[in-house]
Parts: sequence; C-alpha cells; structure tokens
Amino acid sequence: MNILIAWRNIGRNKKRSLITISSVILAVVLSVFTRSFQEGSYSKMIENAVGKFTGYVQVHQKEYWADKMLDNGIEVNDKLINDILSTKGVEGLNMRLESFSLAAFGNSTKGTLIMGIDPVKEESMLDLKSKLIKGEYINSDDQSILIGSKLSEYLKLSVGDTLVLLGQGHWGQSAVGAYPIKGIVKMPAPDIDRQIVFMPLKLSQEYFSFNNGITSIVVKFKDSDYTQTICDELNAKLDTTQHTAMTWQKMSPEMVQVIQSDRVGGILMIAILYMIIAFGIFGTVLMMTEERKKEFSVMIAIGMQKSKLVLITLYETVLMNALGIAIGIALALPLVIYFNINPIEMTGAEAESIEKLGVEPVLPTLISAKIFINQIIIILIITAVAAIYPAFAILKMKVLKSLRH
Repeated sequence: MNILIAWRNIGRNKKRSLITISSVILAVVLSVFTRSFQEGSYSKMIENAVGKFTGYVQVHQKEYWADKMLDNGIEVNDKLINDILSTKGVEGLNMRLESFSLAAFGNSTKGTLIMGIDPVKEESMLDLKSKLIKGEYINSDDQSILIGSKLSEYLKLSVGDTLVLLGQGHWGQSAVGAYPIKGIVKMPAPDIDRQIVFMPLKLSQEYFSFNNGITSIVVKFKDSDYTQTICDELNAKLDTTQHTAMTWQKMSPEMVQVIQSDRVGGILMIAILYMIIAFGIFGTVLMMTEERKKEFSVMIAIGMQKSKLVLITLYETVLMNALGIAIGIALALPLVIYFNINPIEMTGAEAESIEKLGVEPVLPTLISAKIFINQIIIILIITAVAAIYPAFAILKMKVLKSLRH
C-alpha cells in the first residue's frame, strides 16, 4: 500500500517528478559517458602497445630485459615450451626474435626494429593481414619482408623494392642482407609503424646467425585480468636461474606511469562532475520538500504517523531514482556503443603528443558493465544521502507552524 501511495504521489505532480527524474537521468548519462571515454582511452593505449604487439606476458632469458642483446637470447628447447603450455590458462605461445638494424634504400637510412615472427601464429595476435595496405602477407618460408607504412614513406620505397639491412648478429657476427619487400602494413601505434620490419622467424635467425634462437616468448591467454596470476604461475614453474616471465606493466613502465598520472586527472574531473550532480539532485529534493511541507502537515494532522510518511517519501525517492537510472542507462548505452565503433579522431598538436607515446590518436568509449554498475552505485549513494533531508524535515516538522504558512 505504501509503495502504491508513493507511486501515485509521483504521478500527482508530474512537473515536480519530471524535474527530479531528469536530474538523475542527466547524472547517469554524464557519469557513464565520461568514465567510458576515460577508460576507453586507457584500453586503446594498452591494446595498441600491449595486447596487439608485446603481449600481456613474455618469457625471456633472465638477463635479456636488462641488456637486450642477442647474446642474451633463448635457445629453444622442448622442456621450456612444455612448461609454458602446461600452465593453467595458457592457450598458446608465439616465439619472436627481435633486434635493431640499420635499414638503407637509395641515399636514405633509418634505424629499424627487426621482428622475426611465425606468420601463421602471429596472425591471431598482430592481425597483420588486416593491416596490409599494399602487397601480400608473408609465409614461413619466404625470403621477403613486411615493413611499416611510415617507414616506407620515410625511405621512399614500395612493394617490390629491396631493403638493405646492416646490424650485429649473435656472438658479434655481422648481420647483412638485402630483402625484397612483399607488403606494407599500417600499424596502429605510429612509433612502431615508423620503424618496424617483420621477417619470417627462420629468415631472421639466418640474418642474425642465431639458429634455433629467439629473444622472447609471448604467452597467449584470453583474459588480461589474469595477467599477474599467470605470470606468477610461470615463474613458479620455470627455472628462474635461466628464464623469467614478465608482465606488460614491468616491460612498459612508461605506459603505466602515463595511465596513472592521467587517471588522477580523470578522477579529479569526475569528482567535480559528481559534486555538480550531487548539488543538482539535492536541489531538486530540497525544492520538492519545501513545496510539500503544507501537504505533509495536513497528512500528519489528520492522523498519519510521521514514520509512515517518511517511509512513503523514501519509496518515492527510490522509485524516481530507479526510473531515472533505467532511462539514463537506456540513453547512455547507445552513445557508448556508437563511440566505441566510431571513436573520435584527434587532430593537431594534441594528436602529435599522443602519437609520440606510440598510441593511435583516437578516443573510443569502453563498453563495460563495471562502468555502468559503478556509476549507478555512486548515483544511488548520492540520492540516498539527498533523501535524508525530507525524512529529517518530516520528523522535525512543527505541524501548526507549517499549516499557518
């Protein structure tokens, strides 16, 4: 009965109820939209530089990450591979051979990152076929290479041209080779795109004179939330006197710092937004309470208990908030989905500063139930605190004085 009375009270003064519900709708839409953009930019940053390139966990020879020399690479053996693949949650692995070389074409030269890969296995991670803008994809037995689009622009070369590479191989041997370009790929991270050269793993081992050698093993698993857990399990299983597993946070501390510093600014901005939302919601509740003081006094005067009246106003607040939240989610969700599919493209100096971090200059939203749930909880807390005022006003109300006014 109390809930039914509360629902009728909401419909009795539609204008007042609409203002209260609208404030909640606006709060939900703004908070969800803002947080989804913030977390979406972090997610895109991690995806570009980690999920679609380095991987969330890698296994190296113990000294490799401190001194990234080919001499600190790994001689592949069955025990190491079996130890990794038998770890719970691990679905596969990609072996890579990475080192730097000087690339030359005509009178132009450029320092490049040579990445020897298994073209078949890496397709599920790097997705290079979809990034091809010219030429064809390489296969495991090719004697040709793929290069980044910005690197091709800098060196002024195209598919079919021959790129000369000069570097240092395993145990100080010279690494020299001339390789035809089979395809050009556009990598999402500009910093990678301007220096990357992809080689079939066998070809890179020949170039660096490192037969059966690799520098890193990318561990593949579905859920990035288990990154630390899988890394710990690998280190418990591996011979840590020779090999070590590392998370992307340790491999890319600069990115972690960028995200953390940006998140502090984001939290400050969202806190200001919540303050504005809180004042808006409290303002509507205050207005509603002041307008209804005479109504409350009449109801108390004819015999309604104050506690029951408080309960009815509480139900009114809950019902209006629930309606506002439901409509807010219904309005916010399509916007979040749209900007996830069609992210905002940044331009000018802002885009250049983002590109220097090796991140694609776009701002997508993140579709996450956690974002919606967190914002709903915060809005509920704000409205619950605001609902204290009408309850306090009713309990402290002096009926005769209110009736005179």
